[in-house]
Amino acid sequence: FEVMYMFFLLGYRLMGLPIDIDRKEIIAENTYILTLDGDIDFRPAAVKVLLDLMKKDRDLGAACGRIHPVGSGPMVWFQKFEYAIGHWLQKSTEHTIGCVLCSPGCFSLFRAKALKQPNVIAKYATKSTEARHYIQYDQGEDRWLCTLLLQVGSRVEYSAASDAYTHAPELFKDFYIQRRRWIPSTVANIFDLLMTAKETRKVNNDISWLYIVYQWFLMGSTILGPGTIFLMLVGAFVAAFHIDNWTSFWYNLIPIIIFIGACLTCKERMQV
Repeated sequence: FEVMYMFFLLGYRLMGLPIDIDRKEIIAENTYILTLDGDIDFRPAAVKVLLDLMKKDRDLGAACGRIHPVGSGPMVWFQKFEYAIGHWLQKSTEHTIGCVLCSPGCFSLFRAKALKQPNVIAKYATKSTEARHYIQYDQGEDRWLCTLLLQVGSRVEYSAASDAYTHAPELFKDFYIQRRRWIPSTVANIFDLLMTAKETRKVNNDISWLYIVYQWFLMGSTILGPGTIFLMLVGAFVAAFHIDNWTSFWYNLIPIIIFIGACLTCKERMQV
């Protein structure tokens, strides 16, 4: 549906106008698409902040604000902390040394001229045929679209002055299902950007070698993180229960084997 709407707005309603091509380009440059989730809450001033960003920089393909999770319960408390860290540290760092990797689809503003580029909207409509495609294309469409914008030279920007409020998952089951989509998609899109870093740097002035090194560091940390935690647990068992390393290793491996088996054989309800 997203692709259908964009092709209708950009290809039919905009490019189908009976005017000269230069006029169409001007209109496309000053036409924007606001993407929202059904449960998002915001004020007009938040959109105005994003519009001001777009007007200041013609190369800006997408702009996003700060998302505040709302709800009640321990899972929402955790997500408030997680969202705050993600905005205060990660998005601010990306914005400073390069540009933001993902403009979330729950509240973002996209420039029509950036979206209608052949390597953006046409590639975004690619049908998934491989396992990697299902993860990268279908599990996080907003991140996939932003990756395409970066690869054609557009910039994605973040503004802390634009606030929006989203209803976060309150149950662990809903949270688990959401993150099971987000995390693999994030890894797949960052890996795609890193694999095309040389070509992307040539067309995008905001993608520097420092930015690529930073993303490689994050990717490495993401991959090594679970293994590091496992080794720390092995060492903790050795120190706490006075057992040898291999016994501790096998004790800690048992839950992992059970989890992998459940993911491969059990239904979704049992996995959660």
